[in-house]
Amino acid sequence: GSNRVTDPLPLEVQPLVQELNMLLEHSERQAEEARTHAGNLAHALKTPLTVVNNAATAHAPDLADTVIREARTMRRHVDHHLARARAVGRRAVGHAQTPVRESVEAVRRAVERLYPDVRFDIDGSKEARVSIERQDLDEIVGNLIENAAKYGGGSVFVTIDAEPEDRRCVIWVEDDGMGIPEEKRIEIFDRGARLDTGKPGTGLGLAIVRDVAEIYGGSVDLAESEDLGGLLVRLSLPRS
Repeated sequence: GSNRVTDPLPLEVQPLVQELNMLLEHSERQAEEARTHAGNLAHALKTPLTVVNNAATAHAPDLADTVIREARTMRRHVDHHLARARAVGRRAVGHAQTPVRESVEAVRRAVERLYPDVRFDIDGSKEARVSIERQDLDEIVGNLIENAAKYGGGSVFVTIDAEPEDRRCVIWVEDDGMGIPEEKRIEIFDRGARLDTGKPGTGLGLAIVRDVAEIYGGSVDLAESEDLGGLLVRLSLPRS
């Protein structure tokens, strides 16, 4: 747009002009992101609030159960948006260099306490570092490993794939559970879908993982694990 510097200016100020225009574009994009997310959160909270309100107005006999159920839904949405907001704030601070192996090992120790019967196998690069803040990496890797332990059949493989010449590090998390059928893999990331997939949590966790990864310029996708037969999640993040 209209708020760009487009007038022909002397060559020596051109780099400064480009930088200024990039900064303006960045600010606009952040404002747009913020608007979208405020809208999404408001939209997500509207339905549960209506349900609670209707039950209260009608003096429904199961009012307490309804409030507890809908409050849980609202809390999940709020947690999701807070995770996003924190990641955006931390991304703005700068140039993180987080060792992937350390984060994965720390997460494994925590998840092992919750699921002592699950067998974890961690393989791949010991040196790879990614440009994402440690808390955010812990949160998203924690989400993936805990899902694999919870919904798998007792085996979880984590592979840190970072070839020296690659600009990206790919973290593979595989389990031996039921997996997610191909036609459901896209919609599990949708804000609406996760809340009614019999097992609450899978989707919401994955939506947070995807959002936080994308904030840092990464991505996440789902496939079937060739080795274990369950779900394979590929988390791709920029190397630092």
